[in-house]
Amino acid sequence: MLYRESIHLPTGIKYLLIATFGIYLLQVIPGLGQWLTIFGALKPSLVFPGGQIWRLATYMFLHSYSPFHVLFNMFGLWMFGTELENMWGTKRFIQFYFITGIGSGILSLFSIYFGDIPIVGASGAIYAILVVYAFFFPNRQVLLFFIIPMPIWLLVAGLIFLSLVGTLQMAGGISHITHLGGIVVAFLYLRYYDRVIAWNIHRKALKAEKTMRVNAEKKMQKDRYFEEVIDPILKKISDQGMDSLTKEEKKILKDVSKDNQSEQ
Repeated sequence: MLYRESIHLPTGIKYLLIATFGIYLLQVIPGLGQWLTIFGALKPSLVFPGGQIWRLATYMFLHSYSPFHVLFNMFGLWMFGTELENMWGTKRFIQFYFITGIGSGILSLFSIYFGDIPIVGASGAIYAILVVYAFFFPNRQVLLFFIIPMPIWLLVAGLIFLSLVGTLQMAGGISHITHLGGIVVAFLYLRYYDRVIAWNIHRKALKAEKTMRVNAEKKMQKDRYFEEVIDPILKKISDQGMDSLTKEEKKILKDVSKDNQSEQ
């Protein structure tokens, strides 16, 4: 669909592909595959009110037994995610993948009103990747069905329309609400990511400023204590000798000596 100068896989994409294909191979093993699906699929009633919140992440790595489901999702991850990871870096891309996957899973919980059907697949996160890719590179050309050329923004617009209609009609055996959830979370991410980062930087700056202020106040208190309590004791030792100190003054010096050793 897109020409690539290199087949080099960035780290995040590589490990996501390994994990997803590895779990799919386990899924096709009789017995084990059924157990993995039962344990990890996103079944709304088991997440809320059931409390099995791990399913919001594990469902992303499970797919239907047809290989086309996992192949198309991972093809989309490689094709459109590679450039995003190269642009953002591995850490941010992996965060984005899980934020959108889990976010689309949370919105998918509303599907319980249409039937408590287990959901599997990374499609929510993949749709989110498509949305963000179209945002940054709207005029990149893709081949619909590997035949019809069109700009990526038009393809994404069509997918948004189909996801919305499919959600309203609950069409077929596809979880359109999960696709729509990934699209919604992607738009929210684009809208608020910079604001959240700016707020976090501001929060850390305020915390650092508070820490500096507290440390400065502690130092002032310590300096004042030395000036008002320790210095007179030391002067007394200088003038009259160590034997002139009271038990309380000796204890004060001993405590100060211990504090200095602990700080070192």
